[in-house]
Amino acid sequence: MHTPRPARLAACLLLLAAAAFGCSDDSKPDPFDSDPIKIGFKDGRPGMSVLSSKGTYVGFEPHVAQKVIQGLLHRDFTSLPVTTADWQEALLDGKTNHNKVDLVIADISERDDLKKDFDLAGPYLQTPLGVLLKASDTREINKAEDLRPLAVCAQEKTTAYSTLVNNGGRPPVTATDLTGCMDRLNDGTAEAVLADYVVLQGIAINSGTGTAHSYRVPRNARIGRPQYLMMMMPKGHQKACELLRQAIADYLKDTDWTTTLKEDLGLDDFTNKEINDIFQPVTTSVDDRCSA
Repeated sequence: MHTPRPARLAACLLLLAAAAFGCSDDSKPDPFDSDPIKIGFKDGRPGMSVLSSKGTYVGFEPHVAQKVIQGLLHRDFTSLPVTTADWQEALLDGKTNHNKVDLVIADISERDDLKKDFDLAGPYLQTPLGVLLKASDTREINKAEDLRPLAVCAQEKTTAYSTLVNNGGRPPVTATDLTGCMDRLNDGTAEAVLADYVVLQGIAINSGTGTAHSYRVPRNARIGRPQYLMMMMPKGHQKACELLRQAIADYLKDTDWTTTLKEDLGLDDFTNKEINDIFQPVTTSVDDRCSA
């Protein structure tokens, strides 16, 4: 017997709640139909996300995925590479690099312009901007004004770039990605790099040999308002987004979140309270992050 569409959709939503992303309306396919779920991670973010020699991603973000997706939602996942330049295409189409994914966890900050095409689940981490210097550079930097005399590199079309433009100092040295900014720092074109504190801290703590690091991040140089890092999925999956958001909120209550961030980013001189105050999101409300 034919089941009316409203009844089918209601039944489907019940299954979705029970199975955590298992079903959806035909007009809005659930992003987690894949089994296992395909998650996009960035490489080259030591401490945050790096592709290991074993072909697996390691760092804080893959760990969060394990805790949230596998531990709380009981779903397996596979990992695929994405970059700053192609993660949006990977979520929406994936044809360019053959890397179609269901979800991206790749230090992507919440921005209003992203909400047109994507649902944002989280945040799973918040971070101010930080400053990366060569280890031999002992100058003291504590606030944005201290950057005005310096040649500072920032990626184009980022919060860091806008911050430098509005800071009233020297024009930013620009690069298309973080690797480019590191090149500018190493060849002397730039004296510092401005980007997310957590990303730069991971680079610094993993540089050099042993405790002799090549770079440093001034501890108290936390610039601007916190950036909220979100898990990204295609627009139109409100139920899946809300379920994922709740799982993230539950994980934030686990002490594993704090101890893992401290270990992965080498935040040994921060107390657990400081880590939570600075880097743990203060809100996980839905607002307009999950589409209606």
